[in-house]
Amino acid sequence: MHPVRRGRARLRRRRDAGRLQLGHPGHRRGGGRGRRAARPLIPAVAPAVARGPPRGRAASGGGARSADLGTGRRTSVASLSGVAILEEDVAAVKAATDIVAVVAAAGVALKRSGSQNFVGLCPFHREKTPSFSVNLAGFFHCFGCQKSGDAISFVQETDGVDFVAAVERLAAKAGVTLHYTERDEREKRTRRARLLEAMGDATTWYHERLLAAPDAARARAHLRRRGIDAEAVRHFRLGWAPDAWEELAKSLQLPRDVAKDSGLASATSRGGLVDFFRGRILFPICDVGGDPIGFGGRRLDDGQGPKYLNPGATPLYDKSRVLYGLNWAKADIVRAGEVVVCEGYTDVIGFHLAGVTRAVATCGTALTEDHVRLLVRFARRVVLAFDADAAGQAAAARFHEWEQRHDLDVVVAELPMGSDPGELSRDDPEALKKAVEAARPFMAWRLARVYAAADLGTVEGRARAANAAVAVIAGHPDPLVRDQYLLDVAARCRADIERLRSQVERPAGRPRQGPGHQAAARRHEGQRGGTLIVERDRPARPGDRAPSSPAARSASGRRSRLERDALRVAVRDPASALDWLDAVLFDNPFYAAVFAALAEHGTLEAAVAHSDEEVAGVLREVAGEAPASATVEEVFVHLSREAVVREVRRINPGRAAAEEGSANAAALALGPVQRVLTDHDASPEAQREAGVQLLTWLLDQAEERG
Repeated sequence: MHPVRRGRARLRRRRDAGRLQLGHPGHRRGGGRGRRAARPLIPAVAPAVARGPPRGRAASGGGARSADLGTGRRTSVASLSGVAILEEDVAAVKAATDIVAVVAAAGVALKRSGSQNFVGLCPFHREKTPSFSVNLAGFFHCFGCQKSGDAISFVQETDGVDFVAAVERLAAKAGVTLHYTERDEREKRTRRARLLEAMGDATTWYHERLLAAPDAARARAHLRRRGIDAEAVRHFRLGWAPDAWEELAKSLQLPRDVAKDSGLASATSRGGLVDFFRGRILFPICDVGGDPIGFGGRRLDDGQGPKYLNPGATPLYDKSRVLYGLNWAKADIVRAGEVVVCEGYTDVIGFHLAGVTRAVATCGTALTEDHVRLLVRFARRVVLAFDADAAGQAAAARFHEWEQRHDLDVVVAELPMGSDPGELSRDDPEALKKAVEAARPFMAWRLARVYAAADLGTVEGRARAANAAVAVIAGHPDPLVRDQYLLDVAARCRADIERLRSQVERPAGRPRQGPGHQAAARRHEGQRGGTLIVERDRPARPGDRAPSSPAARSASGRRSRLERDALRVAVRDPASALDWLDAVLFDNPFYAAVFAALAEHGTLEAAVAHSDEEVAGVLREVAGEAPASATVEEVFVHLSREAVVREVRRINPGRAAAEEGSANAAALALGPVQRVLTDHDASPEAQREAGVQLLTWLLDQAEERG
């Protein structure tokens, strides 16, 4: 079967099985073949993307609108989630909330100014003279950046949540019970509230055990040796899980379903419960608003099991979307305009103890794109402060593509070799602060490693260093930035600038990624730390081989590198890849053919056995390369983003006058999909939905073309 038709059938099967909701009025097909008027492609995503507030009425309450749902009662509907809360409940939350207390709890120091107003430094932009005003009537306004709103919108801004979540957080603090218009939503929110309550109770119970329990004496001594005093223990609410099987579950009398769903305990074959954490120091992991949603557990030196035990996925906790310490750091992150990203719980605490209170860390996982989306809500400058060992250096390299995609200013703080922030905060806190202050741009840091590993005193050493530096610089998408760094390379390596430019520049400004450049990068950039450091969007990785076929070698540039990443994902998990991807998403014809061969035969072995040598050779190459760090869903979104931009550009330019109307109509139809796919703040779910809408459209067009 032709891959396009097979892709359509696959989408229909998924749609019929309810895995993807594709249907909406704009997707109803007309009869007949040939060119049809473009259909609207507004994806079934957040209402804030698809439509604005009702005509003649502004959105209220920081993203809510009112509607009569036939009950005779007015409701407030969150524009970002479509969830409805009764309007009188929202009004009750506002009436019961002290906005001065809410703002102060976010770290804003307020001083009274007159009988009704308080002033302080704005939490939304950097300033030295207070221009942020809070009124006892329940509103805030900044005369500097012009942000204004009420307590709900303030929580939305500072916590990075939607309207409903902000109302829920304020309602919980004010003791207001919320009512939802849909039963499923009521049950979901009630369940979440029960889990949060259990996590809060467990945090308090564990914390009190660490402070006073006799069996926690060793844990307290361990923390003191690490420089974590009693004040830090209380600030970060550290805890101690006794080395007992069911003490927490029994003490809190946790219901069986709550204990299991929260991850606090697991069920036994005899119907009992066993505590998940036993004999460990616990670090509460909170959401942005400060509610505990999980724990990281560290065993003592003589304990059993892994050194760090992280929670599994729960309805509250997803490690790819949570950053430890963000709830404590967010106010200082906004004030400083930067966030420090480190690797572990004790590293975050170490930074705070050293006076750098804008540090966060991942929870037992590499940084993901969801983490980056979360970070950019608060700051655009990211300081990487991973431990100065091979693992930390390798992890830092993944930021290269995100720096461009999310408009980040990524810099690297180099820590002394063999040390970590926790140790430095105890032994030399000033060195830790200076490392952050002296952080250098990501590209400059990488080039410094190249120069440090080279012998610049010899002709051969300078030549090798220049080749390695060019390989690094070629990966940067900005030609002006590339040229500035090339000038530095020319000076350091005594090389001709025009020759360096010719090595870097390719047609359309695409970077050179030849085998020699990849080898130079491997030899020089990774030599010092013992680890290859290459951006995720480059083909070269440890164990990579240069493409052998002429067609594969011609696939250069960011787009084809992304498509090769898609092939990496596909050869390792063909079933999942064939659920999400299709050849029509590929721009490079050869890579599209390679993917089509894999889709045709279903497995890597069959595709290699039944394809021509050129396709089979690339499949074998890709199978032998290091696995792509992206998931199939992330690759799907990336390919869809490139495809929609490419399709819009294809539709409009060079059209004959007779076709101009249909071309513009098609471009307009793709507009909503493009906005979602290129919106850095859109949720991954929304972008996947938009990608599915695009893929359906592309398959339609491909089928029409024959």
